[in-house]
Amino acid sequence: MEKKYQLAIVDDHNIIMDGLVMLLGFEKSIEIPKTYNDGHQLIEELQTGAINPDMVLLDLMMPKINGLECSKILKKDFPHIKIIILSMNCDAKIINELINNIGVEGYFNKSISRQELVAGISLIRDGYIHLSKEAAECMDSYREKLIQNEQVKLSAREKEIVQLMINGFTNREIAAKLFISESTVETHRKNIYRKTETHSLPKLIQLVNELNLLESL
Repeated sequence: MEKKYQLAIVDDHNIIMDGLVMLLGFEKSIEIPKTYNDGHQLIEELQTGAINPDMVLLDLMMPKINGLECSKILKKDFPHIKIIILSMNCDAKIINELINNIGVEGYFNKSISRQELVAGISLIRDGYIHLSKEAAECMDSYREKLIQNEQVKLSAREKEIVQLMINGFTNREIAAKLFISESTVETHRKNIYRKTETHSLPKLIQLVNELNLLESL
């Protein structure tokens, strides 16, 4: 008889967790040894050897430790465990961080059907990385935006000024802090808005966050 695939579930909402257990209970190849309301509980039992699942379905938004932080620990200490993130939302930056930097194997929106969930688990079990349709579309849009904005390159001085703008400093305060004139600050601001095609601070902040424009600051 084929060994059942061991899958643990972590979600702080019992109704979601109970639904997942019920839906996956129909699958003869999957066994759910235990469920958790908190990622710390899972990590503690992994450390003691009380549980050793092949895969973890992990909620993204949890109060004590979120799915992103929990994934970092799991991939560092238990790299053999495959991780699928479950989320109500689709944030391309977070998906990119989870898939490309942390190394999780899947990201599923909680709106998917049982068939999509089972198919995704099967693909990841076979060694693939898989995103649900909505998450994949979100990532495609994010990649297109990155390509379109590759020309947005801020100088070190411009990055300093953007950070100070975001922190609420006025032109006069920025000038005093950087030992330059107010007119120089104003020129930099105009160049920053021109390069980013934003023309307002809220739009600039959004683009800075989306493209990590201050990453090397």
